[in-house]
Amino acid sequence: MRLLIIFLYLISINISSQEDQVEYFDLRSYDPVKNGLKDLYCEVRIKGLTEQLKKEFLSIKFGEEVYYKMYWLYPGKLDFEIEGIPRGFLELKTNLKNLVVNRVDYIIPQSLGKRLRSYQKKSQKTKGGYLVEANDPTNTKAVNKIELRIDDEGRMKSYKSYSPLGFQESKFTYGKKSWSKNKWVLEKVIAKAIQGPQVTEVTTEITYKNQVGLGLPIEIEVGTKQFIVAPGKDERKLQREGETEITIGNFKVNSAEAQGYFRKQE
Repeated sequence: MRLLIIFLYLISINISSQEDQVEYFDLRSYDPVKNGLKDLYCEVRIKGLTEQLKKEFLSIKFGEEVYYKMYWLYPGKLDFEIEGIPRGFLELKTNLKNLVVNRVDYIIPQSLGKRLRSYQKKSQKTKGGYLVEANDPTNTKAVNKIELRIDDEGRMKSYKSYSPLGFQESKFTYGKKSWSKNKWVLEKVIAKAIQGPQVTEVTTEITYKNQVGLGLPIEIEVGTKQFIVAPGKDERKLQREGETEITIGNFKVNSAEAQGYFRKQE
């Protein structure tokens, strides 16, 4: 009887270790919100943006500098104000917000468990870690299948997503910082997307700084390359490439700056 109990216990541990890999990744990853971030204001700047806008829109009288004021309030209120652009021009402002809104996840990470909440997940042990498969049971989402590889230390090594339009794979590099309390901090992402003959490769590197006890990004460097691949061949023709440098500063952490901003919006 005692041997049977031990056997069942070992089976339960194995099942749990396979099914909880997404939760384990979230547990082992650094999250400023879990470390006390409730209210955040910061300023976001894209290198060369002001000069580019002044060259492209000659009829608009821009200010000395065009930059973003970001307000975030727990559990997830987010808004941007764009400085340096006159009143109106809503379409332009919306397009400018779209340049940075996808980078917010590097500042305030969204948990993997939350992103995969509506997917059906299963995992299997592999050499050095786990393979997690997440499928959309409704077949209505833009991304209908996701494959994750998480190592035994809780680091996500790769993230593959599949959709009717194509395929994307991201590979991640993590490190530990003096302020990260032994948690993994995302340092680099190499993403590759394939849509028909077009291949897009994006490399993102993140630099952090301790802000009153919380680790927050101060610089995000993004390099992009697009290729056209000949069908059935390995030939790649470089179509375009570019670099984007985003700096983040003038942080106000848990100072009620965002709370005051959102109250004024009500």
